[in-house]
Amino acid sequence: MTILPDIERPSHRTRLVTCLLRRFRGDPRERDSGQTTIVLLGFTLVTLLLVITIMAITSVYIGERKLQSLADRASSASADTFTDLDRTAGAAPSPILTHDGVAGAASSYLGTVGAFDEVQQLSLGAPTGTSDGLTAQVTLNAVVHPPVVNYIIPAGVPITATGDARAVMGR
Repeated sequence: MTILPDIERPSHRTRLVTCLLRRFRGDPRERDSGQTTIVLLGFTLVTLLLVITIMAITSVYIGERKLQSLADRASSASADTFTDLDRTAGAAPSPILTHDGVAGAASSYLGTVGAFDEVQQLSLGAPTGTSDGLTAQVTLNAVVHPPVVNYIIPAGVPITATGDARAVMGR
């Protein structure tokens, strides 16, 4: 039978010094504690900012599409409000539109469908009227207030849409 020498157990003082050195040098097991939480919080913040940005962009895009649809419908309604016909010899009669007639018909249409109540700061913009007497052009201005970002941009995002419609006589 072989006798192994007694292995000395470290004294209390040696263990204390070893523990302090680990803390001072940074024990690899203790050095990484808490780092995962910081990374997760960072990724969560970046993801939240990305979602808020996408919501704001989508909100402005949807508002612009709605305004474009409204401008197209208002110009179509305005194109039907001609008051006179051009009866040039040898040609088919064609309607004559006026600036005031197009603007008045567009305002009347927007009031009838309740657009001034639905769309914030809706107004007729320039150029609303007709350029050639046959085409009704309606330009609308409005403001979109995106969610969450509205605290950063309290005035909102201004948007503009223009619709054109041609007045044509048919049989």
